[in-house]
Amino acid sequence: MKTNYQHTWNDSIEEAKKIQEKLSAFVITKDEFEEIEKVLGVGVVFSKDENKVSVACVNFSFPQLQILDQIIEKRNYDFPYTPGLFAFSVGPTILSLLDKIGKPDLIIFPGRGIDHPRKLGLASHLGVLLDLPTIACSKRPLWKSYPDLSLDRGTHVFMQDKNGKLIGAVVRTKDNIKPIYVTIGHKISTQTAIKIILECSKNYRIPEPLRYAHILAKKIAGNV
Repeated sequence: MKTNYQHTWNDSIEEAKKIQEKLSAFVITKDEFEEIEKVLGVGVVFSKDENKVSVACVNFSFPQLQILDQIIEKRNYDFPYTPGLFAFSVGPTILSLLDKIGKPDLIIFPGRGIDHPRKLGLASHLGVLLDLPTIACSKRPLWKSYPDLSLDRGTHVFMQDKNGKLIGAVVRTKDNIKPIYVTIGHKISTQTAIKIILECSKNYRIPEPLRYAHILAKKIAGNV
């Protein structure tokens, strides 16, 4: 289902939270796509001592993981970085870049999806606005503890919200390496998100589209 709901990005914190609550009703947590042939990774880095954010968007063929096209920009952001409202700081820049690059079949975002106080992290927020399947990946744990996980690549433990709803998984993408945290963004199930992330994580802990986009964003941010 596509929503025509639109909003501006320079809202107050309380207005932004209300927008998230409205948009969260449109999030789809099951597979609603056909074939995935192009996966885009998003890299986001805030510049030091500047009111600027650097964003990289890189399209990869899937499952071959060959770079197809990329775009990088460094811009001012108006909405101050606020925990839980990440999309309001970086969303306008990401959407602007996506307008200039070839449309992907799926996007992998850093940060959160529906594992969010209002069920609308960056991946879910922009997934709904773009009407595209999205996945969120993070290196940081979402909970203080989770069940023991085998050290073998591909093993995972499902994560649920406080109501018992499946929202993502702790996933081991490489043998004997710390896991990553994969959550639903929009138009995808947890099981399919895990499968795609593992197919994108052949050589590194972080899925290649996300890893490469972060490296590009970090370079232009001047934080290297």
